Amino acid sequence: MEIFPVFTGEYLFNSCSPVQMLLTQETVTSVRHQHDFLELAYVVQGEGIHLAGEDKMQVMQGDLLVIPPGVSHVFQPQDLTGAEPLLIFNCMLRPKLGRILSKLPGPFSEEEMLPLLKLLEVKQWFGYRDNCMELALLLRRIHERQSYGSLGDQQLYPLLFELANLIMPAAAVPFAQQSEMDYDPLHDVILYMISHFREKITLKEISRQIAVSSRQFQRLFKSKTGKSYIQMLQEIRMKYSCILLMFTELGVQSIALEVGIYDMKYFYRLFREYSGMTPASYRNRLHSHFLSAKEMMSSVEHCSD
Repeated sequence: MEIFPVFTGEYLFNSCSPVQMLLTQETVTSVRHQHDFLELAYVVQGEGIHLAGEDKMQVMQGDLLVIPPGVSHVFQPQDLTGAEPLLIFNCMLRPKLGRILSKLPGPFSEEEMLPLLKLLEVKQWFGYRDNCMELALLLRRIHERQSYGSLGDQQLYPLLFELANLIMPAAAVPFAQQSEMDYDPLHDVILYMISHFREKITLKEISRQIAVSSRQFQRLFKSKTGKSYIQMLQEIRMKYSCILLMFTELGVQSIALEVGIYDMKYFYRLFREYSGMTPASYRNRLHSHFLSAKEMMSSVEHCSD
């Protein structure tokens, strides 16, 4: 069983607010991960693939995916070259928010809070399609209030209650993906790479995934993604290394082994090429500069830009 890194609220929540909002641009090699908090991921722009646990679905603008703690997931843009971005608005609910709700002062009744309390208890991912853009407006209002800091906290809770009340009925209904979207089998290849990069995956083995020869695969992969198979595999490994440096205390050698690289000189060279610095410098920069959640996650995705 593959184990994926845990993004922790300890690092991603910038204040005492019950909510952290984060706009991210997903890439073909985004890191498959899990959280210790509940995440509501709303597709703001673009089309793509979402893998949650063992379930794979196509998503588009207006789709919301609710990801409970401990469920590994990753988004991937439909366009493999990165020319058409997939933008996700992440609404992250603080760990132990249920405990905070139970101690809230003020006029909130148990009936008002119940949908949010139920949302915090979900164990399986589910999806909601925002056909009327009602959810988009609500998330925008939450983001505005959250940006006020502690001054907006009390006004956030009624919006969170409204949000939970809107989406909770979808938890009992299978998520129906749009059928008109094209699907490139190379998505399956890259999702396999993202999930199995620790292993030694030969060109011959990966070519079998789409039933072509190794030579045809290399040509097709390069033409569709703009990168060679090896380039993309090493990029995935370096992004995962960045996440481990950020969210764990593992030593550099352990991280190299964790991502499937056994030659330390080679690992250091790849990491420097990707990030522009040594692994130790990367970790020190993250932990000493008090970076925001947005800056931290951007440092993983766009080191080599």
